[in-house]
Amino acid sequence: MTKVQNDPGFQLCYEPDYANADVAIRRHLAAGALLEVTEDGEYDMDFCLALCTWLREATPDCHLMLMCPENQQEAVNRAIAAKKQKLIDDFVFYDVSLDYLAASLQSL
Repeated sequence: MTKVQNDPGFQLCYEPDYANADVAIRRHLAAGALLEVTEDGEYDMDFCLALCTWLREATPDCHLMLMCPENQQEAVNRAIAAKKQKLIDDFVFYDVSLDYLAASLQSL
């Protein structure tokens, strides 16, 4: 994570309300967005994939990454399919290290 903190071209922003995702992306001129897929609850895979579809149209220059539960095979399969369909640019699992997550975000 230190590498990210020392990179003046890389800034992390947090928006907890997914309904404001497009506003946050535009406000911060975000090159990438990380969306967490919850294991249960409101922000499940269906919601996040629908949001990604909308964000692709609303903010086409923003790369999209999902963070999904590795223990839910259906979620993993859907993340793989979404990447193949270019609905998302990449995905990671919940248990990813901070260094790997930072590198993945920088690679977007």
